[in-house]
Amino acid sequence: MSIEKVRGYFKTKGIDERIQEFDVSDVSLKHFKTVFPACGSPNSAIELSLEELEEYSDFIKWIDVCKIL
Repeated sequence: MSIEKVRGYFKTKGIDERIQEFDVSDVSLKHFKTVFPACGSPNSAIELSLEELEEYSDFIKWIDVCKIL
């Protein structure tokens, strides 16, 4: 799905300002200080640095999970 289609859909929901774009060549995303990985419930969320996420998840490499239609 193109970013324009995503923006259009999010705009209908009033949340289009939440979209963030990143240069594909910057797959490390090292400019982020911390992330909140997906988890079971809001009260079980943990905050990790990317380095911690890589360490605790047996990280191999970053991949692009976007589906091109």
